[in-house]
Amino acid sequence: IIWLNAADPAQVWGKALPHREGRSFTNVPGTLVALRAGRPVMLLERQGRLLRVWEEDAAEEGIFLFAAQFAAGRLYPGLKRVVVKEYPESCRGALQAAGFLREMQDYVLYR
Repeated sequence: IIWLNAADPAQVWGKALPHREGRSFTNVPGTLVALRAGRPVMLLERQGRLLRVWEEDAAEEGIFLFAAQFAAGRLYPGLKRVVVKEYPESCRGALQAAGFLREMQDYVLYR
């Protein structure tokens, strides 16, 4: 799994390739897409406020990789924290295991 900014030229979904059914997203700088074998498997939109997961078996690995790359300053480099407000219930454990802290009903990851 690799995370790319949706606006990155190397990310071709919605540009050179049409989005798959039910997996569309906007190609703007605040959106990150996780690709596994070149296919989108999960997405963080609006600077991380919304987490969408299309392939549940990729969620745990994808969230761990996001946390590591965010801590290293490779993803959302201008942010000191990411607040995930909307997420699938099935991802709660993976978010906590990756270092996200529960604050009210949100999950927050600090750099």
